[in-house]
Amino acid sequence: MTPSRPSLVLASLLSVCAVFGVAASFGHARADGPKPCNKTSYEIAQVQAACSAGGQDAVKKLMKAAVDKGKAAGKEIKCASCHSSLKDFTLTPNAVADLRPLL
Repeated sequence: MTPSRPSLVLASLLSVCAVFGVAASFGHARADGPKPCNKTSYEIAQVQAACSAGGQDAVKKLMKAAVDKGKAAGKEIKCASCHSSLKDFTLTPNAVADLRPLL
């Protein structure tokens, strides 16, 4: 038995919808991935590695560990100690030198 023209049209339409649905789900999955870092190169290898591995979330985790280590050593340290802007994470002139011993 040969399929009728309306059923072929319906099958084609469903196939196209399925392809768009799959494509949309892949696009959405990438959008939910790690937020990329603002910079592409770093002076400190650990920061570069964290950024490559997990984007901003991984770098924030690394920075939090560094802040905790500094505080445990009795230093007055906070995010603004190394970042002049917490919106775009612009570094202060002393940021790299201050961070190195804490990693």
